[in-house]
Amino acid sequence: MTSTRERILAEAARQLLVNGYAAFTMASVRDALSLSSGSVFHAFASKPSLAAAVYVEGMAAYQRAATAAMRRHDHAEKALRDFVATHLAWVEDHTDLARFLFTTLPREVAVEAGTRLDELNAGYFAAEKELFARAAEARLMAEIPRPLAHALCIGPAQEYARLWTRGTSLLPPRHVTRRLEDAAIAALASTLPRTLPTTRKERR
Repeated sequence: MTSTRERILAEAARQLLVNGYAAFTMASVRDALSLSSGSVFHAFASKPSLAAAVYVEGMAAYQRAATAAMRRHDHAEKALRDFVATHLAWVEDHTDLARFLFTTLPREVAVEAGTRLDELNAGYFAAEKELFARAAEARLMAEIPRPLAHALCIGPAQEYARLWTRGTSLLPPRHVTRRLEDAAIAALASTLPRTLPTTRKERR
């Protein structure tokens, strides 16, 4: 059975995705669910706390899918490709929620989301660090800081997904998956030391 908290979260997510944070109110969620004000405020103390919960739940869902992709394969390149493909597929399957996650949070919402989001990110970043270490061991990339590896690996897919949710790009993310997978592999490989070509004299 769905709890009152779950019903409130679901309705809040729907309203946030349709109307945006500025037009979103606790009263509109209360009225849509025919609840009392006490029931709503018992579950969530304020508008920022409710919006933060929607954001954190959405981010947790994405990170579960991405982390599973990173750890699904023993082969490092397959894991990297699956990571990119899962990112794009998740955005295509959860377009409105992804658009919300791509927005810059109002300060009061970011403050409310802070601790829980930090906890989520710690686990997610650990999974990324593990994946990039495996990729470096397989000589797919050099040992570089995780934030740089993240930008090279998922950055192009992230930017394409962001543009697509805004209607700027017409091709759905799944239609460009292979190209963005290849781009990620090439970008990471660019961090490897380059071997200078030998001269004719050295080859003799």
